[in-house]
Amino acid sequence: MIIILLATATPARMQSFPSTGSATTIHLPLIMHRWPPPPSIFGAEINPGRVSNSVGWAREAQLYWIRYNGILWSEVEPTPGEYRWSGLASVESELRALHAQGLTPMVVVRGTPGWAQQLPQSLCGPIRADAWDDFARFMYALVARYSGPPYNVTRWEIWNEPDAPAGQGDPPYGCWGDPHDAYYGGRTFGAMLRQVYPAIKSANPTAQVVLGGLLLDCDPQRPPPGNDCRSAHFLEGVLLSGAGQSFDLLAFHGYPFWDDQYRDWDRYHRAWHHRGGVVLGKADFLRSVLQRYGVSKPMIMNEGGLLCWNAHPACQATFYDAQANYLVRLYTRTWAGELVGAIWYTLDGPGWNLSGLLDANQQPKPAYQALQFMAGLLQDSEYVGALETSPSVEGYQFRRGTSTYWIYWTNDNSTVTRSLPPNARAVYNKFGRASAPGSSITVGFEPVFIEIGP
Repeated sequence: MIIILLATATPARMQSFPSTGSATTIHLPLIMHRWPPPPSIFGAEINPGRVSNSVGWAREAQLYWIRYNGILWSEVEPTPGEYRWSGLASVESELRALHAQGLTPMVVVRGTPGWAQQLPQSLCGPIRADAWDDFARFMYALVARYSGPPYNVTRWEIWNEPDAPAGQGDPPYGCWGDPHDAYYGGRTFGAMLRQVYPAIKSANPTAQVVLGGLLLDCDPQRPPPGNDCRSAHFLEGVLLSGAGQSFDLLAFHGYPFWDDQYRDWDRYHRAWHHRGGVVLGKADFLRSVLQRYGVSKPMIMNEGGLLCWNAHPACQATFYDAQANYLVRLYTRTWAGELVGAIWYTLDGPGWNLSGLLDANQQPKPAYQALQFMAGLLQDSEYVGALETSPSVEGYQFRRGTSTYWIYWTNDNSTVTRSLPPNARAVYNKFGRASAPGSSITVGFEPVFIEIGP
C-alpha cells in the first residue's frame, strides 16, 4: 500500500500581520554521541497545571515528546543546601500522569535563586560561577529523585532560550545573553554546563542533557537591517568553552507568523528564507557551527508552531485552517530534515498567539485533527527520501511495511499536475477525509494524502 501526500489548490484569503571583535578559532575533535531514533518525531508542549486536561489528547494523537517547562531551582532550593521537594507536589503529579500515558517528558530546569544570581533580581539570568557547584549538586539530587518510577524522566533541558538578552524578573525564557560579549554569554553558559553535566550523568548514566532551546532570531551571516544577530554566536561560545561534550541534544525554537501571502509561512520567513526557512534554516545554521568545531549532535525543534500576530481577532476566520496546513509541513520537514522531533507550542489552549492545538475549553482545533491523522497514518514509518524540493513544490516519501506515503504541496499560489499510479487507492485531505483517486491530481497549497496499494 502507498500513500501520496499532495496538496490541493485554493487556500482561503488571510489577513496580513507582521513577522516578527575578532574570534579565536579552536579546533576540537569530532564528538559523536549515539542517539537512537525515537519511536516518533511528533511532540507538543503542555504547560504546568494543564496536564490533567491535555494528557488524554496527547495520547489520542500518539505523541511521543512532551516538553514540560518546568522545574524552578529557585523554588526547591531557596536557601543553599536545603531542598524543599514539597513545593514540587503538583509537578510530581503531572509527571506521573505523563509517564502513565506512555509519553516522554522533556523537563526544563531553570530559575536562579536569589543567593546564586549573577545579576540581582534576575531569576532567568546567569548563575554566579561560585554557585555552579551548588547547581550541579541540585541537578544530581533532582535527576536521582525523578529518574525512576513513577516518573521515569530521562530528558533534562537546562534552561529555556538562554540566548535571550539578560534582564530582571521571572519570564519563562532564559536570559544569559550578554550583549557586551562577542559570544553573547555562551562561554559562561558552556562553562556551567561542563560542571553540571557530570553530576547529571552520575545520578543517571542514561539521562540525556538538552542544551536549552535557542531563540536564534536571525543569521549573523545575513543580518536584517538594524540587527547584528550577535545572539546567534551563543552556541559558538558554548563550544569555545569546551562544552561540546557536555550536552547530548541541541534544541532550538522556530516560529513563523501567519499572513495573507500565498507563500509558505516558514520557508519565506524574512530572517531565514535564504537558508530554507525558519526551522530547517536554523538547523542548517546550527549544523554549520557544530561542523566548524568538529562536533556532531542530534537536534530537535522543541518549541514552534504557526502564530497569529497578537492573537488578532481577524485570525478567527481562516487562521485555524492555515495552522493545520502548516502543521503537516512542519512535521514532514522535521522528519526529512533529520531532526529527532518537533514539539508544537502548545498542546493546551488557547496558547500564545493562538498557537494551542486545543481551544480555551481544551477541545481540539483543526491543527490537532491534522496532527492526529498524520501521526496515526505515519506511525512506525521510515523516511525514504525527497520526491521534489523546488522552491515552489515539495514532495516527500515515507514507507511502513508494504505501504508507502508521498507528501506533496506547493509553497505559493501555483498549482501543478501530477500523475497517480494505477493502484492509487484513495486521496485524503489533511484531516483524513477520503475521496476516490483519478489518474492525476492537481497539487496546490493545501496538503493532501494519497494512498496506493499493491
